[in-house]
Amino acid sequence: MGPASSESTEELTSFRQQAEEAKGLQELNQKRIDLFLKETDRVFNDEFKGFEFNVNDKSMTFKPADASELKKSQETILNFVNKYTDDNNFIKDADGYHRALSVAMNPEKFAKFFYEQGKADAVDDVSRKSKNIDMDMRRTPETTNKGGFQVRSLNQDSGRGLKIKSAKRI
Repeated sequence: MGPASSESTEELTSFRQQAEEAKGLQELNQKRIDLFLKETDRVFNDEFKGFEFNVNDKSMTFKPADASELKKSQETILNFVNKYTDDNNFIKDADGYHRALSVAMNPEKFAKFFYEQGKADAVDDVSRKSKNIDMDMRRTPETTNKGGFQVRSLNQDSGRGLKIKSAKRI
C-alpha cells in the first residue's frame, strides 16, 4: 500500500494546491471587478459633464449620452465586443470593430481631425458666400408656343415686370 498511498497523497496535494491557486485567482479577479466598478461609479457620478478633449490647445467637452446610460453600456467590455460578433462569438463586422477600436485608442487624434474638417468646411462655406457663388443649378427660360403667340419666362429677379416683344421685330 505504500506506493499507492504516496501517489494518492501527491495527487491530493496537487489538487489542493490547484484549488488554492484557483481560489486566489478568483479573489484577485473579484478585486479587479470591484475596483473597475468603483472607478466607473467615480467617472459617471452626478457631476458627469462629458469627456474632455484637447484640440489645438483648446479644451472641449463632449457628452455622448446620459451618465447612467453610458455607465450601463460600459459596465463590461463584452458590451463592446458583442456589438461586432455573432451568437457564436465569431466576428461579423471587422470594419466596424477596427474603426471603433481605432477611435477608442486615439480619441484626441480623431477629435482633432473632425475639428479641423469642420473648420475647413466652414471656411469654404463662408468663402463661397462672400464671393457670391451660387452653387444651385441654373435653369434655362421656358418657352411656350400657342398658335403663333410665343411666351418665354425671363429672369424673375430683374424686377421689370412683363416684357412684350413683337415677333416681327426679331
